[in-house]
Amino acid sequence: MTQKYHIDCLVDQLLSPTRRYTRFGLGPIQEGQGLTIANNLRRALLDGVPGWGITSASFQGAKHEFMVLEGVRESVLEILLNLREVVLTTEFDLETKPLLGFLNKQGPCLVYAKDLVLPKGLTVVDPNQVIASISSDGQLSGEFRIEYGTKFNPKSFSSKTTPFLAIGGSFFPIKRVNYTIQKELNPITGEDNEYIFLELLTDNSIHPRRAILSAVDYLFDLFNPLKGYLV
Repeated sequence: MTQKYHIDCLVDQLLSPTRRYTRFGLGPIQEGQGLTIANNLRRALLDGVPGWGITSASFQGAKHEFMVLEGVRESVLEILLNLREVVLTTEFDLETKPLLGFLNKQGPCLVYAKDLVLPKGLTVVDPNQVIASISSDGQLSGEFRIEYGTKFNPKSFSSKTTPFLAIGGSFFPIKRVNYTIQKELNPITGEDNEYIFLELLTDNSIHPRRAILSAVDYLFDLFNPLKGYLV
């Protein structure tokens, strides 16, 4: 008999624009199954939930990441690291092929994440994240590559005209997962049931409930091919 679970959101707190804490209660679960479910769900949340990230960029006048562009306070490397920290989100089912974004700012000004020109459907989670600071005679112009995935990507990308400098995109919207398991007596059956209390810390690019659904789909895709070899 298929057991029915209830998933209740107990706490949902925005700690910062890119940090969201959520606590779920999951159960009732048959005694002895809580650890199996919780441990696999934790690994799937950390490894199997995809996201968007900036993986490489090129800037006008920048031949390598150790340069300092005229009129820009930060080095190219610092700008690349700031771009890597930009959290992207979407409410649409976009194609998962690599996309390009653009940046063109004239000083004096601070360059924020909201100044990035993104493909349609993508937005930044924290528009006020600082990317660079430009003096009155400076300009920051370039393009960057956006990819979709579930793992750290250290690879670079090159176009026909300007080489892209690799950032090493990180596609991990789930930053931390903890769980506890509690037992509770079922007054109807007289048996002990287990309840999982699942804590998630995300970058706020995905709804926590949607993240759990994505993790469950990941586990199905992981184990389902085994059925074809066992039946």
